[in-house]
Amino acid sequence: MSIKNTDIFGRKAFFITPDNALVPMSFMEDLCTLGFETHILSLGDGPLAENIKIITEHFPDAALFFNIDSKVQGIGWFHFMRQLQLNNADIALGVVFEATSPEHVRHVEAEYESVVTPSLGCIALSRGKEKENFDSILSVLEKSGAKGRRNNIRAKCDESSYISFGTGKSLFHARLDDVNISHICCLLDGDSVSGLKIYDKVRGAHVCVNGYEFSSDVVLIMKRIKGGTATAVFMFIKKPDDEPGIESSLEPELNKKIYQITSKEFTDLLRR
Repeated sequence: MSIKNTDIFGRKAFFITPDNALVPMSFMEDLCTLGFETHILSLGDGPLAENIKIITEHFPDAALFFNIDSKVQGIGWFHFMRQLQLNNADIALGVVFEATSPEHVRHVEAEYESVVTPSLGCIALSRGKEKENFDSILSVLEKSGAKGRRNNIRAKCDESSYISFGTGKSLFHARLDDVNISHICCLLDGDSVSGLKIYDKVRGAHVCVNGYEFSSDVVLIMKRIKGGTATAVFMFIKKPDDEPGIESSLEPELNKKIYQITSKEFTDLLRR
């Protein structure tokens, strides 16, 4: 049996012109924590049809969820989705809408049955039921395999990002290459980590991720040379037993920063 890229890397998911009361931005950050890369495309981001074309060109296997309750001049959702379906063989299409009655839900499901991807389908959401709405979206993403085999979203760090700590009588300082909620990868200048062995633990390392600074215990889990560049990978560990993972007090802010980085990459793509 052949393995697709989506089986390994999953799909990026985009919510098109959602109702913020039903699909708030906080959902995107919470899904990021769980390993799903999701983004919101709003009318304020520019011409909608052009931006969707950009998404399908750069992410041909993306999952697109259309808020069919939103009114966009010149676009009829059913026919727009049908055309996307015909022009993009690997795209996955779904629908989100406000459930006003059981009859309305059945009507939408029947109307859009032929254009939605079965694994995404139609997601009926309700006002004032934030947890239920999030759980419905999460369930669809999980069943559709949108996460793939990845556990965490990895974000590329800017040049101001670093890790530093004392080791013996010297100071270890290296620029961060990327970060996720459990690990950081840094770029090494020569053999600057030679004093550390695999599984050596560091207490109170100072970490800066795109301007967000914090201290954490870490353990060195990998040293390698890739593409002529020496790198080291540290895993966050937490008290009191050095269990894998970042301290719970730091996790929300680090996850928020990771989502900000990946979200900026998406908005920069649209601007370009």
